[in-house]
Amino acid sequence: MSGANQLPLGLRVPVELGDALDGWRRGAGPLHQRLAAALAAAAKRQDLLPGMKLPPERALAAQLGVARTTVSAAYGQLERSGLVHRRQGRGTHVIGADGADGGARAADLATSLQRNVLFRRIGENPADAIDLLGSCAPPSQPVRGALAAAARLVNVGELAGGPGYLPLGYPPLRRAIAAELTAQGLVTAEEEILVTGGAQQAISLLASCYVTPGAVVVVEDPTFPGAIDAFRAAGGKILTVPVGRGGADPGVLAATLSQAAARLVYLMPTFQNPTGCVMPEQARREMARLCRISGIPVIEDNSLADLSLGCEPPLPLAAYARGAHITSVGSLSKVFWAGLRLGWIRAPGPVIAQLGRLKAVADLGTSVVSQAIAVHLLHDGDRIRGLRRREVAERLAVLQDLLQLGLPDWSWRRPEGGLTVWARLPYGSSSDLAQIARRHGVLIAPGPVMSAIGRFDDHVRLPFDHQPETLREGIGRLARAWQAYRGALDLHGPRQVDVIV
Repeated sequence: MSGANQLPLGLRVPVELGDALDGWRRGAGPLHQRLAAALAAAAKRQDLLPGMKLPPERALAAQLGVARTTVSAAYGQLERSGLVHRRQGRGTHVIGADGADGGARAADLATSLQRNVLFRRIGENPADAIDLLGSCAPPSQPVRGALAAAARLVNVGELAGGPGYLPLGYPPLRRAIAAELTAQGLVTAEEEILVTGGAQQAISLLASCYVTPGAVVVVEDPTFPGAIDAFRAAGGKILTVPVGRGGADPGVLAATLSQAAARLVYLMPTFQNPTGCVMPEQARREMARLCRISGIPVIEDNSLADLSLGCEPPLPLAAYARGAHITSVGSLSKVFWAGLRLGWIRAPGPVIAQLGRLKAVADLGTSVVSQAIAVHLLHDGDRIRGLRRREVAERLAVLQDLLQLGLPDWSWRRPEGGLTVWARLPYGSSSDLAQIARRHGVLIAPGPVMSAIGRFDDHVRLPFDHQPETLREGIGRLARAWQAYRGALDLHGPRQVDVIV
């Protein structure tokens, strides 16, 4: 981590709480009253959820640049108003409408739901803000044309002759996905495929299937924040393994598994999110061997595997581990369009049957019309993948040029695939920078959002699938925010950047 004055991991303030308190000093009255009013307002608009644990007094005081007594007085005022509950050894928790904090489980769930600023802010952002939170930009005109052509080939009247409830998925799409995987070197049958409402639902279903409260789940660090939230929402206790230039190291994972009774492992070996790295073939063979020996179920997330920015990656991890308990997750959203909301799970037939029952409880099945459109898109899949790869490669080049020009003191490694750059700040806090960037009209994802243990506050994830003009304006605003942040650090010290308005 960069910055000698940063707090220890356990005492850092969550990213979402910093956002909720943005501008809290404005107003009249003593500081502790203004802080209490800002926290109360955040709870009212559900930026702070019932059960959520507020930071320790020392941590929040350091973050806001005030005395610890100010935070203590604010918490005391909230307690007298019945908005929080304070208990020695347990900390300060937000109270729900029923007057109860809900206990440790409610706190874990509330924090999980709250922390994912990427999903929570969908539809909540200012109309003039440039959204660089995630890689879900509208498709280019050629891809839109392919979508429209596929939609015209769908006979909705014919589809309406069936029940419409297909928890396992539309059979033609299940067959098409199985054929795609087989062609990629992972022999797959139709009965080994479950169609989901995107990769996020796929991970959530697998979390519901495998994770019980208190069960240990091992994930990469950093990783996809939606996976962190899914495992925490299921009650999992998360352990992490670091991501190097070749992804997660099999030796480090083996050592981690030897020290904890893990219930599940989640990996993204191909174009890892957010780093864009690829696990080499030899490491995949070692990882597959570890999977067979340990017997622990592994989720292999291949959501970005179609978006190579250079050489083709090795075969999927599951292809090296016949007989091992490896479940693959994929997505059609990144290549075609996020609005289709289509993903898939590949697993043995009995596991798919069980997951199908869980999906029936969740939604009775994904939209058949979207699935029928996807069948026609997959028939044109090679051409569309080629379009997307050329498109994202061109946009990555634009982003790299913009970073070199506007943020030359930042560092990054060119991703081997995927849709994001994992950029490192030379100093300071990306969580603080994100708040200032919002005031400059650009929304960014600070590094701790990608970490189950709150690391990487010196990193920012930047998507590059946006139109070049959007990237130019967004990075221009970010560069101005960075200059303002640097000035605040020089003038006020590392914990008082909230003075910028």
